[in-house]
Amino acid sequence: MSVVRRVPVLYGLTYALFWAVIGAVIITLWAHFGSMTNRGVMIGAYTVHCLAVLFGAIASSRAASERGWYYGGLTGLIYALIMVGLSLLVYSSFSFDAQGLFRVLIMALIGAFGGILGAATRSD
Repeated sequence: MSVVRRVPVLYGLTYALFWAVIGAVIITLWAHFGSMTNRGVMIGAYTVHCLAVLFGAIASSRAASERGWYYGGLTGLIYALIMVGLSLLVYSSFSFDAQGLFRVLIMALIGAFGGILGAATRSD
């Protein structure tokens, strides 16, 4: 068993970041070669991040095989904090107001939901 799979949250984060990069490339290509508006890019980016957290949380809870909500929520929370850190480093655009903190909470809740799904659909 690899080191990444032995630590469920790390496995889920790796999985989530992989899907986030794939989704970001697709959104970028669609915006460049298609007729996507700025609002469409923003909606696409939020959708990609939410799906990445969901898939990462499912993978995390399946790797843990117990306490899916915990591992999924932790995966979502750490993913959101990584995105906040990148946002602060690159754009200095994250605002520590109610709306910004609500986004972090939403990612943690999506992760917890994905963790519940992953634990419920795990086959032994």
